[in-house]
Amino acid sequence: MTKLKEKVRFVKLCSDTTFKYLYKNPKFKPWFDEIILEKCGLDLSGFEPIDNEANTGNQIKDYRMDLVLKKDDTIVIIEMNDSYYQHLRIKNYSYLYRIAGNRFETGENYHPMETKLILFNNYSYQKVPKVKEVHYLFMEPHLQDVIEDIESFEIYLPEFKKLCYDSNEIDIRLSLFQKESYEEMRKATKNSRDLEIIEELERLAMDEEFIYAYDHEAVRKKEENSIRKDSYEEGHEHGLEQGLEQGITQRNTEIAKVMLKEKEPMEKISQYTGLSLTEIQNLKEKEC
Repeated sequence: MTKLKEKVRFVKLCSDTTFKYLYKNPKFKPWFDEIILEKCGLDLSGFEPIDNEANTGNQIKDYRMDLVLKKDDTIVIIEMNDSYYQHLRIKNYSYLYRIAGNRFETGENYHPMETKLILFNNYSYQKVPKVKEVHYLFMEPHLQDVIEDIESFEIYLPEFKKLCYDSNEIDIRLSLFQKESYEEMRKATKNSRDLEIIEELERLAMDEEFIYAYDHEAVRKKEENSIRKDSYEEGHEHGLEQGLEQGITQRNTEIAKVMLKEKEPMEKISQYTGLSLTEIQNLKEKEC
């Protein structure tokens, strides 16, 4: 590896921003689809991303747009959960029920639609250790009557960190989500398609717009997790809402500080953070 590549910043494969960007790239979508086919039994070839109400208001839609796919009468939601927090499962499954319920709003045009949720979890199963993947069916417990139009699948990435000598290609692929450097990733695989993913991560590390979205996600999650913890402990839903607003402002201020240090134009900082030129000028004066 050259000295240039050694200096390239490491971009995590398990980042939500990275995951969504790569999956929406037609070149790399099949790489993920093969994982889903083996682990979930779902063939997603021919499925196309669709826009939906949950995306309204995203500043960088290309990187943050939710992965909601559709083909014929089937909708598939794919989520990357980079870290665990209280009530994460409620959030994920509320999303599943909301998307599944949207079909009832079509009125006379209603027709049966299957809705499936796939979760890539960057944490271990909370109740049973060593579980790699689970498949949930929704049923009446006494009659064992299954609701056939919704189901979910969860893949627990940390369980693929340590590979056995006989690990198959897909398990090796999943182990890459747990690596902490490009060198570690290359040591784990010799597969040409895996290496293309690694090369793309290195390229993204030098893409200014992508890195902004990537850092934006990290700062946002740090702020939101801290606010969630404090708010849930205090039991104030209003505190959560107010805290999130304060967190967004603080996050944008921190991003603006970084961009000022990099001597970025004030107009560009305003575009990326939503702060006014006056706010940025005041921040610049305070930092001097």
